[in-house]
Amino acid sequence: MIKKIVLAILLFQVTIFTAQEKPQFTSSIEEVHKKEAFMSQKYLKYTIDITFGGKQRLKGEITQETGGGKIKIEKQDGSLIIFDGKEVYSLGIKEEDMGAARFDIFTWSYFLGLPYKLNDKGTIWSNFEENKWGTKNFDTGKLTFESGTGDAPDDWYIIYKNPETNMLGGAAYIVTFGKGKEKAEKEPHAIKYNKIKIIKSIPIATNWTFHMWSLKKGYEKVIGEVKLSNIKFINEAEFIVPQKAKKVKALPN
Repeated sequence: MIKKIVLAILLFQVTIFTAQEKPQFTSSIEEVHKKEAFMSQKYLKYTIDITFGGKQRLKGEITQETGGGKIKIEKQDGSLIIFDGKEVYSLGIKEEDMGAARFDIFTWSYFLGLPYKLNDKGTIWSNFEENKWGTKNFDTGKLTFESGTGDAPDDWYIIYKNPETNMLGGAAYIVTFGKGKEKAEKEPHAIKYNKIKIIKSIPIATNWTFHMWSLKKGYEKVIGEVKLSNIKFINEAEFIVPQKAKKVKALPN
């Protein structure tokens, strides 16, 4: 009985510690990334160029609501992917590429907006500690999600914060979309944010590199790169779903 009481007290103390750590960890990132200024803007539009394994994966323009609602990708080849706030639609995308289209519409916009998504509904924080990131140790926290959050609630992230600047240095992550958690955890990756550009007082990373990753070593071999250009905040944007567009359904994990 005494052991159970002691265990309960320890668990309670850990919960309180985590609850105290989370606001400080996330709020310091949000502050330096100017979350209030970012969220006061209506839409963000930018050109994106994505390469993995030396091959171009996607090139085009992305328009997204800063609050994380509607998203549109206008690809260089003329195809289109739209999230109207409820459903994903595509035009000019081959049937066998529908899964990739759904992945694209949510993934790249999420990575851009990550500094502002840390306290979204359904987020769970734990494991606040220090871990290696390059040649330095960064402050880290593990981000998981409540069941039913988004397309892939089993995804997790380890967020890396520069202790000197409070800037978001990057994140380790798994992608369970279309393959499940067990398989995804066999090959975790990391995104590293580089080359910050100030747009309307807001810092935006214009270059992201993707790496193999381990908790012990941090980010390792480069496996991909994203380049952003023509970044601008705009007040008007259209997210009209074309009549011939097809609905892109979620894949089972």
